[in-house]
Amino acid sequence: MTDYKLDYVVAAMGLTEEQKKQIIEQSIREEREEIVDQALSFIENIYVHLPLKRARNAIDPVQRLKLLKYRLVNMNELKFQQEMIGIFAELRDLHTVYLPPMPYQSINFVLPFAIEECYENNQRFYIVSHVNEDFEHESLKQGVIITHWNGVPIERAIELNGLRNYGNNDVRRNHSLNSMTIRSGSKYLIPDEEWLYISYLTANREHYEHRFQWQTWNLPETQAQTNNQAVPHLKAYGSLAVDFETVKLQKIKKGLFAPITKDSQTSYETDFQWSIRTTSYGEFGYIRIHTFMVYDRQKFIQDLIRVLDQLPRDGLIIDVRDNGGGYIEAGEMILQLFTTNKIQPELFQFINTPTTLKIAPEPWKSSIERSLDTGAVYSMGYPIGGHSYYVDEINQYGKKYFGPVLLITDALCYGTTDIFAAGFQDNAIGPILGTNGNTSGGGANVWEYSDLFHPFGFSPLPRNAQIRMAVRRSIRIGNNSGLPLEDFGVIPDYIHNTTRKDLLNANVDLIEKAASILANMKGIHNLPLEVF
Repeated sequence: MTDYKLDYVVAAMGLTEEQKKQIIEQSIREEREEIVDQALSFIENIYVHLPLKRARNAIDPVQRLKLLKYRLVNMNELKFQQEMIGIFAELRDLHTVYLPPMPYQSINFVLPFAIEECYENNQRFYIVSHVNEDFEHESLKQGVIITHWNGVPIERAIELNGLRNYGNNDVRRNHSLNSMTIRSGSKYLIPDEEWLYISYLTANREHYEHRFQWQTWNLPETQAQTNNQAVPHLKAYGSLAVDFETVKLQKIKKGLFAPITKDSQTSYETDFQWSIRTTSYGEFGYIRIHTFMVYDRQKFIQDLIRVLDQLPRDGLIIDVRDNGGGYIEAGEMILQLFTTNKIQPELFQFINTPTTLKIAPEPWKSSIERSLDTGAVYSMGYPIGGHSYYVDEINQYGKKYFGPVLLITDALCYGTTDIFAAGFQDNAIGPILGTNGNTSGGGANVWEYSDLFHPFGFSPLPRNAQIRMAVRRSIRIGNNSGLPLEDFGVIPDYIHNTTRKDLLNANVDLIEKAASILANMKGIHNLPLEVF
């Protein structure tokens, strides 16, 4: 109930301050009940990974929400929001999240530096990789090694912080590492620490400790929400597969530490960068795709084709690390540019319930109807476009690059980037070099709450709270036919442990490793992966 309505009621009825307080408390309680009821309905009837998450994580989010509804009376606002976030975080699914109301979504907390992991002699270290230009300190500079966090060894501190993060596998630890210095209000609400002490070693092996306080970093409201109101053409049956939290952190990092990359000979496009990298194995093309959140995929593809004409034919490196995903069609359309074979897209399924029968488009709707007789858990699998002409659409340009191609991934590759990596592997385009043991395992099509409440009769959530939900799960094709992508991700063919030189010198060792693999592939590209 808004203040002006409350004032009107108080004036009209002659209510006391105590009665006004009771009305406010009742209104807040009703708002919380509405949020819990809608979350319960969505998870129980729409959430496509519920059977998987119950089995793998030994959890029961449905029961937790039912219990929460009956415990609302004595729960303050912060505790309620923490409990809602905790229930969704327990799913370990970056597609399926609860976002608390404003102002939590727009407020973020930052430190003036970022830390990343690297390896030396097979031992893992955490170093300061970026420092805000306005932060001046005599010893805490780029390259120092972080040893302790509030007196806790840094490895253990990252592990403990990871318990509060969404995601599974290595993605959970990587998100934990990111959020050591950048914390989203939509996930953390407020930091637990009023201040913290960072212990570190300089290049001279001198030990120092410094006290920090969190600083607030506010994104504009339209950027903070990253919902369909900011993407006007997105329909209810949109093809998004994206980790919005990673997208948000990229915006914050860009503001804090831009320019992040130091690549030479780099041309900048809207959604990707390209360059020609000189290595001890020769010159190779390099394309870094930062996002698949492209609103004009035809222009995106045409820009790529123009760049490919300018790159050496001895080999191409496609780097999708840290790419949180975007539009599935954009990712799948790119694959055709690197193979003479016709690209077969990954397939998507709904869970079979009366609610998904109501919201699913064809051809999934007919499959869900048939499940009433068969008792199947999931619908038939179809390409994200649904219609038969989708395969022709993602193959309309054909092969444009005629040298060997290698893909670089990490555990922050999510959503569409997971699907892109799976398609790269399942269509036998080339080998994958990973800086982690798998991609993040974000195998689903995510729908916003706003995709559902207008077309299908659901009410908007109070105070602009938001729910995002994995609605269609991705299953793989080719040699991996039928395997789910969620939680398992894509396992690379080669592993490279990030080095200090990589972090501080434009990924020089990583590119050298990729070049060595490409050099051995000359003349054998577009053969099945078993040949490599």
